[in-house]
Amino acid sequence: MSTIKTAVPGRRVAGILSCLFAGLATAAVTGADQAQPVTDAAGAGHAMKLYRVVNLRPGDLSGLPSINACNQVIFSQHTPQGSRGYFYDGGAVHDLGTLDGGSTIVAGLNDGGQVVGRSDNANGVPHAFVWSAAAGMVELRPPSGGGQSVATAINNMGVVTGAYYSQSARAFRWSEADGMLNLGALTSGFSSSSFGYALNDAGMIVGISDTTQSFGHAFVWTQAGGMVDIDAFNSSYSSPAAVTSDGRVAGYYAVPGSNNRNHAFLWSADEGMRDLGTAGGVESLVLAMSDSGRIAGIINLANGGQHAMTWTKQGGMVDLGTLDGSTAGAGSSAWAVNNKGQVVGNARNADNTFRSFLWTARDGMVDLNTRLHNAPAGLALEGALAISDSGAIVATSNAGLVLLKPCCAGGGHAMGPVAVPELVEVGAPLEASVGFVDEDRVGMRSASWSWGDGGRAQPGTLREERGAGSSGASHRYAAPGIYPVEVTLVDRSGRAATVGRQIVVYAPADGIVGGSGTIVSPQGALKAAPGQSGKASFRFVAPSTAGVDRKGAHGALQFHLPGWGFRSDELRPVVAGGARGQFEGRGKVNAHGDYRFALTVSAGEAATKGGFSLKVWHTDPATKAQVVDYDSRAGRPDAPAGSVTDGLILQR
Repeated sequence: MSTIKTAVPGRRVAGILSCLFAGLATAAVTGADQAQPVTDAAGAGHAMKLYRVVNLRPGDLSGLPSINACNQVIFSQHTPQGSRGYFYDGGAVHDLGTLDGGSTIVAGLNDGGQVVGRSDNANGVPHAFVWSAAAGMVELRPPSGGGQSVATAINNMGVVTGAYYSQSARAFRWSEADGMLNLGALTSGFSSSSFGYALNDAGMIVGISDTTQSFGHAFVWTQAGGMVDIDAFNSSYSSPAAVTSDGRVAGYYAVPGSNNRNHAFLWSADEGMRDLGTAGGVESLVLAMSDSGRIAGIINLANGGQHAMTWTKQGGMVDLGTLDGSTAGAGSSAWAVNNKGQVVGNARNADNTFRSFLWTARDGMVDLNTRLHNAPAGLALEGALAISDSGAIVATSNAGLVLLKPCCAGGGHAMGPVAVPELVEVGAPLEASVGFVDEDRVGMRSASWSWGDGGRAQPGTLREERGAGSSGASHRYAAPGIYPVEVTLVDRSGRAATVGRQIVVYAPADGIVGGSGTIVSPQGALKAAPGQSGKASFRFVAPSTAGVDRKGAHGALQFHLPGWGFRSDELRPVVAGGARGQFEGRGKVNAHGDYRFALTVSAGEAATKGGFSLKVWHTDPATKAQVVDYDSRAGRPDAPAGSVTDGLILQR
């Protein structure tokens, strides 16, 4: 997964004022948001900060979220219509729409609320855009006028970077005054390419470009000096992850002679490129850096484990360990960091449960599930992906994406996960319910349930007492498939929140009929980021063969890692019958491209929940060679299929 976190830019007065105005505009909606710490029940001798839950949206992420100084949030999610980009303005979530095409993925956000990313036009070609509440979505046209383009970051001056594609990729700088400027590449020739990743308010752009000896080196571009190769180690590959306002660049590079092991690096104009080590591991990767220079990321261990890490100039690299303190079967990853020294990420316990964590030098690693104020029943935070300087955190949960705001005065209503079976047979009655809390006790006005099968939304029951309650509804599906079940609650003040989950509806068949659950994706599985491992979710429904020839039957597959998702509506059986199934087909990664896949599954038994193995690849248009994008066996054909850690693969 290509994980690029843009550093928190140095704030301008205009950016601060925009946050103040946004706060005034939404104060009546969001209520007071001043932190009111309570005494730590564990007797640690200091105050413990609690967080109030704000539901953003349900769904699988097709791009990683970002949060700005105003606690506004951008994120991308898969929908039945394709990927969609969303903007949370502090009071409500807005769909950014598209450039008249099918999908949008957001990538960058500044303190003024401007958003950049890529969106399909009417011909299905993705183009870069910049969006604001005032102007809407504006297409950033490449100098050539055609081809694909993507915007990855925007600074507080409204300057954008990314890449456009004609004969090859070229990093660009865009501003409203100057339009799109080609930044060139580190080498010349037909196959040379470059890609802009991040930039600061001074206009320094960092990215990656091909060289004559490597697959790509990290570069720095300035208007005064042009594009400069900053890789001092003659590595085969190096990539920046973030740049600070004073021009420090953090990233990782492939250490020469190490069989492509990565080490974190820090570069500055004064000191050049510096290897940051591995804190006792065999590999380290940077995922984020604050403007103060604190780095967050991961270290990989010799035993195949992975731990979150942080680095500072004063303390060097520190292994943050695991949430439950165990060494076998547990792990962690740090995804974001702020200027207060707070690091957030996800941790996997020895029992394969995933939890969001917050780390500080004072408190160490803390499970954010233990810091929730008046949380709805059943809510579980699974991974923290972004944090602002005020301490607001964007996290994934079993109820969808949420924002955690330091609390605790007033806050509307918050909803927990939808309680519904993950697998249900066609025609069988499906009973669904959801719990909620109503902090202001204004009462719920309505509950609306949608089932994702084209029918009208259905009103649900409502029960509420003393600031807590539930809603329920029932449904029957007429055809197999993967469907989003969603419920929207509106309180009497007009505030709305939506949660949901995907379910698999199967038809009786000879053998595997479907599955839903999670696996632990190993290091080396995702070729765009081979050093990373973590939780991956899947859902599939096998083709229904009732009344049709098997070759004409089609199923569906969904597979997701944070920021990387594969979807297919062409799941065809290769081997069917019994407790093991093999399937193949074609699909899209993050709603784009033409990819093929091979899926092998085995049904759960008394002691197991089943096995799952997936390989995804595409054909290189230039060389016609097959390029593997994801392989859950991490390139080892003889490796066993991954064990399902949560959920079930069902045989009928």
